Formats: sequence, C-alpha cells, structure tokens
Amino acid sequence: MSLEIHPASPKDAPELAQVFYASFRTDCDKTMFPNTPDVTEWFERFFSADITRSIEGETRDVFLKVTEGSEDGGDRIVAFAKWKFPVPADRNRHEEQIVWPASSDKELCDRFFNGMEARHEKWMGERPHYYLDMLGVHASYQGKGLGSRLLKWGLTRADAEGLEVYLSASPAGKPLYQKYGFREVDSFSPYPDYAQVAMIRSPNSQI
Repeated sequence: MSLEIHPASPKDAPELAQVFYASFRTDCDKTMFPNTPDVTEWFERFFSADITRSIEGETRDVFLKVTEGSEDGGDRIVAFAKWKFPVPADRNRHEEQIVWPASSDKELCDRFFNGMEARHEKWMGERPHYYLDMLGVHASYQGKGLGSRLLKWGLTRADAEGLEVYLSASPAGKPLYQKYGFREVDSFSPYPDYAQVAMIRSPNSQI
C-alpha cells in the first residue's frame, strides 16, 4: 500500500484526533489529554478550526497528513505534521489563550505549553524561521520513515530560503531531530521523569 503526503483538510479532524492519541502515549501526554469524549471533541474542533484558518490564509501554517491507500479506494491517515512558515517581524505570533477541555489536566497543559512558548520566544525572538509545531506518527507506523518524510518537507524549504528551523522535542522525538542536524539549546521538565527539549537547526545541515 502506498504512503503519501497530502495537505490536510478540516474534514480530517476526527481522524487526526485519533492519530494524535495513537502517537503521543507517554504518561505526560495521557495526563494532559486523556482519551475521553470531551477531549476528543475538543481536538476535533481544534484541528478543524486550525486547518480552516490556514486554508483561508489567516495563518502561515501548513497541515500535512500521510495517508495509506487501500484496495477499496479508502485512505487512512497514519501520520501528520503542522509546520509554521516564517512570519514578518511586525506580525504578532502570539495566539489567544486556549481553554482546555474539562477532562484535561489544565495546570499541566499550561505548564507544558507555556514552557514551550517561553523557550521559543527566548531562542528565536523575531528572527525569521520555520517552526515544526507538531509531528505525530501512529504507533503502528513508527519506524517506517514517515516522521523523516514530514520533517524533510519543511527542512528542504527552510534550506532553500537559508532559514533556521526551531522545534520542541519530546524524549522520543529527540533522536530523529538530532539525526537531521538539530542541536539542543534548552530543556524543561513539566512532568516527572519527562524532559521537553528546545532544538534549533541551522540552514543546510544534513538531510
């Protein structure tokens, strides 16, 4: 079966929510976002609204999905990524305050995502750069190179423009990013025995 990268659409939101659950499975992830009906509904709204804004040009975000084709003509989403393209220095990158779903651990969510954003601002400031906001691969499809393909999609564009790439890596994702030239610049621990790592890649590092 073929595995192909395509732009995601708002109608993909329910499937993307399920791939999220199947991709991010640490105790930290499951504490922040338990697989409950209200969290699932929240993710579906989040993905649908975010993808709609990107399609309508309200943001410079690009949502990608990897689909596996089947003999009956149906496609299954098995991985996804959200890339943020560089924004002008005079354009505010800050987003409005997120209201977390009721079943989530709101304090952990705030600690995790505020910590990520603080380090993003600290290390990149107003320098133009690409930002890999999210990359998830379904557990059943990990180890097949899908993360690398979604990563290279943005790295190739950043290199063509001579721009840095920034991301915040989970412990599981860090080795992949190091392989493609990212270096660790900062880290924080929002949850016991869990370290989230800020990483930067200079243009034209290895791919």
